[in-house]
Amino acid sequence: MKNNLLNHDRFNTWQTCRKKYYLKYIKELKYPEFHQDYELGKSVHALIDYYLRGLNIEHLLKNADNKIIDRWNAIKNHPILDKKVIKTEWGFNTNLKETPYWLIGRIDAVFFDEEKGKYIIADWKTGIIPKNIDTNFQHRIYLYALYQSRKDLGIDFKPENLVFQYFKIIPESVEITEITFSEEKMLEYEENFVKIINKIENAAEFPAQENCHVKICPYNGLCKK
Repeated sequence: MKNNLLNHDRFNTWQTCRKKYYLKYIKELKYPEFHQDYELGKSVHALIDYYLRGLNIEHLLKNADNKIIDRWNAIKNHPILDKKVIKTEWGFNTNLKETPYWLIGRIDAVFFDEEKGKYIIADWKTGIIPKNIDTNFQHRIYLYALYQSRKDLGIDFKPENLVFQYFKIIPESVEITEITFSEEKMLEYEENFVKIINKIENAAEFPAQENCHVKICPYNGLCKK
């Protein structure tokens, strides 16, 4: 492995297509991978971030298109925004215990629900949430990283008091998908991270995904070469 910084995309790519992993992370062939709602998501994230920081966003709304405004109207009165803000747009760099590897990423927001005694990792989505949530690495890495970094943030809690929530923001509504956390899950995630890293380090071949139906993969043209 060329570097010891790992994000959820690296883990997800390894799990879904070894050939794509090889081209993207070993050969380092960089192709743009903008999804259809990239600019929309970026704008909505910025609005929420500025709002949580207590900044005036009226000038941003005046120049926003209807898609952005519709999603802001859907989330602006949601109870999550009234919770105590711990961090917004928090970039983390967390050591994977007893290894030379570091988990990196950026969490959209962290809240504390005083009534339930829960810390909430919020991830804003303006498109679809990840398919196969049970095998996706985003929430695993975010939960693990926040728990390991809790004292650096000046907070402390048990794993059971931490949850991850996907907020799918669509016009006129917000859909929430929640993933809980526990001591057992933390150890399971940690063990799984290390196992995958070892597989990557020792891999001799990088086969393409069988029966791949992904039409928008930027590496399609190189897949069979």
